[in-house]
Amino acid sequence: MNVYTRREEMRWTLVALVVLVLTTGGSVARLMTAKGALVPDPAAIASAKNADARATQAKSCNQAADKLNTEIPVFRASAKAARLAVPVPSATVPLPRGRKVLPPKPKEKEPDIELAWPTAMPAWKQAKALASCRVLLEGVVAATPETTKAWDAVAAAASVAPGDDHKSQVEAARQLLAALENAPTEKLLDVTKAADATLKKESEAAAEKAKTATIREALPPGLLPRQLAIGLGVLIGVITLLASFLSVRAAASRRLATLMHLREAAKQGQPGLQAAAILTLAATHNGGEPGLVLGAGLGGLGAAIAFPVDADIFVAGVMIGLLLGLGIQWSLRLSQGLSSWRRRATELADIEKPATPIVLVLSAVHVGREAEFWNFFSNLSPPEQSNTVLQLASQAEEQILAAAEASATSMPPPAFQQPHGSMPAPGMPGGAPSGYPPQGGGFPPQGGGFPPQGGGMPPGY
Repeated sequence: MNVYTRREEMRWTLVALVVLVLTTGGSVARLMTAKGALVPDPAAIASAKNADARATQAKSCNQAADKLNTEIPVFRASAKAARLAVPVPSATVPLPRGRKVLPPKPKEKEPDIELAWPTAMPAWKQAKALASCRVLLEGVVAATPETTKAWDAVAAAASVAPGDDHKSQVEAARQLLAALENAPTEKLLDVTKAADATLKKESEAAAEKAKTATIREALPPGLLPRQLAIGLGVLIGVITLLASFLSVRAAASRRLATLMHLREAAKQGQPGLQAAAILTLAATHNGGEPGLVLGAGLGGLGAAIAFPVDADIFVAGVMIGLLLGLGIQWSLRLSQGLSSWRRRATELADIEKPATPIVLVLSAVHVGREAEFWNFFSNLSPPEQSNTVLQLASQAEEQILAAAEASATSMPPPAFQQPHGSMPAPGMPGGAPSGYPPQGGGFPPQGGGFPPQGGGMPPGY
């Protein structure tokens, strides 16, 4: 930075810096505190499903226990009819001497092979269904010696494997009868009822909890890791600020380099070159790219507010914002045109103090017609620009002197001047005769309007 840095350039650089710091800080805070959406808790849902499955199984076990206790009396009666009971071998007792041997008892009838397994099958099926419930029910209802005995009997009954031939089926039916005939299976009915009630309550409680249980959904990973994406967006914003600062510095250095060597030219009899260079530099736009910085900061903030869970969108928002900001900035520069040309030329003249007063040159250009003048002036070569500036300043000076001389010659004679403090004579408001120009010299009005003569520039400027 140097004295040739325009105040507006410094002002917009500071504004861009403040906006970038605030927006970037807000974006980072928003992104770092972002949380995933609330979603139903999958663990609670799974627990509710598991509890419901356990309750359903307990209900099936209760039904199996009830049916088994119903089938066992029927099976006992059917087994008796089918002669499934295993005959107990009688002990051989030696007869006393002289006693006759009794004739042998009649041989018992063989089991009914057609009726043996069909009578046993219903109880066997219920035993197999109930045997699989032992692990579940013993985890709910404490085991007792009687229930343990009953579970062992049911397990033995369930392990019976009937074959395809009648002999093996009869043997299987006898094994089933031996396992269940004296087993206290009625105790298992009480166990299944208690377990069914307990698991039903647990299932209802788990279902109610699953309706309201929620967790925070994990943030999406994105194309880039979250911390890397945030850092990249911030880095892009810092780069835009640095680019804008360097642009301001380059513009100020260019003005310095242009005007410094023209000071010697003005001392060597070419004062018009210095003034022409000031007019040319005043017509150039500002250095710096504040729109780039503002767009990057505001674009990133908008993306962070709208999509805080996805850091990739933050980077995209910064990129899109800086492009939009740059486009808006240049649109404004083009729409402003040469509206600041006079002010910028005056600021440079205050620094350089050119031999040809810029105020005289500017007074020769009509206000509002700066664009027409610049179109004419910018097409001239540097020597022609120098001559034009000198002619404009010379004409403006001549007009000022002429106006001052006319004002001096139109002053009334001393005899007609009113004494100090006396009232003005009739017909002479303000103390001057009617028709005389106003006092205070004849400097041309602001904006000028005095066309140079013989300078090659069309009249009317």
